[in-house]
Amino acid sequence: MGRSRNGVYKHQNSRNYYFKVKDEQGNWIERSSGTSDYNAAKKKKSEAEREIESGTLPNDRSAWTLKAAVEAWLKDRKVRVSSGTYSSDVTNTRHLMSEFGKETKLLQLAEVRIIKRYQTSRLEGNLNPKTINNEILALSAILKDANLWHRVASRYKPLKVRRAEVGIALTQEQAVKLLTIAQNSEVSAVAPYVAVLALRTGMRMKEIRHLRLSAIRLTADNPHILVHRDTTKTDAGSRPVALDQFARWALRRLIARACSLGAIESNHCLLPTLLDAHTRSNDPLHGRSGYDPTHPMSTWDKEWEKLRKIAGLGTARFHDLRHSYITLAAESNVALPTIQAQVGHLSAAMTAYYTHISEGAIHKAVRQMEENSQELLQAMAKHEALQKQIGGFM
Repeated sequence: MGRSRNGVYKHQNSRNYYFKVKDEQGNWIERSSGTSDYNAAKKKKSEAEREIESGTLPNDRSAWTLKAAVEAWLKDRKVRVSSGTYSSDVTNTRHLMSEFGKETKLLQLAEVRIIKRYQTSRLEGNLNPKTINNEILALSAILKDANLWHRVASRYKPLKVRRAEVGIALTQEQAVKLLTIAQNSEVSAVAPYVAVLALRTGMRMKEIRHLRLSAIRLTADNPHILVHRDTTKTDAGSRPVALDQFARWALRRLIARACSLGAIESNHCLLPTLLDAHTRSNDPLHGRSGYDPTHPMSTWDKEWEKLRKIAGLGTARFHDLRHSYITLAAESNVALPTIQAQVGHLSAAMTAYYTHISEGAIHKAVRQMEENSQELLQAMAKHEALQKQIGGFM
């Protein structure tokens, strides 16, 4: 009797306790406590009553499966965010469903211990903390739609992410080695040519990967590439990218490759995707063969790893080619606003770092000018010696 007075009960043959509470409209609704522990069930009932009083009672979506909630969320996101952001959303939610299970109810996920367990599992898989935080960020948006995230928010702590460090800048010797390898590569290769392009323009991997033939202006008075907003990281990433002779050479090689694979229309991709590489059954391109010039290739990681070892680039990432370009520009006394116009965006920390490099380059330039002014230096030395003899001063 005591248990019935407290409002928690079990159905016949049920493992967990249930309870009933009145919603905002005064209607009785039944909720599962999700636990077989009587005291814990009472606590769940009390929490539900407080949520009703504060207007934070979970809505009907709380009973949805994760799969259904993800589909609804992605449908809404597709018309609100850029294609690049949407692609990241798809990836993040795919990992959520893989880890939690597609049929898991949202109500079961609104517990901080569940999210901590997810963090631990992903960390054990050697995932970057920032990546894990982004996945939980997607989950939080889905739980907010069900009016559930408030149950977690006050106790949830994102994983600590190390501040982005400045990458490795290639030495002149490494840059020459990379260009030499590219010059001797097969026309079917990708990594050597995109590496030269990144090294000489500062473009990001994603920006290169999504290039369309119409964006490449090799015959213009000032040859350039037009980077569009949906293929880059920020609004500042939408920009024209100037091309030097090395970048133009790499692009001509890549265009020749693209043409051999059927990319001949202006809207075709510079790097057509290999359809045989799309092995997931739920991939729209799965089951086809050859190359599709309307879709960009997804990665050249394996080819880059091989190239990196042959060129002796140590632990350099492909993104370090962008860093190498910016470093070289700063050391060449190119003004930071000009560098930013070329590469699209630099964080405050990166701007401070490259400002330091450019200041060093300025002082280096002054010393070089002194060394190239031997006659003036000699005249200055004679003048100082004369001043010492007569007791004068400068």
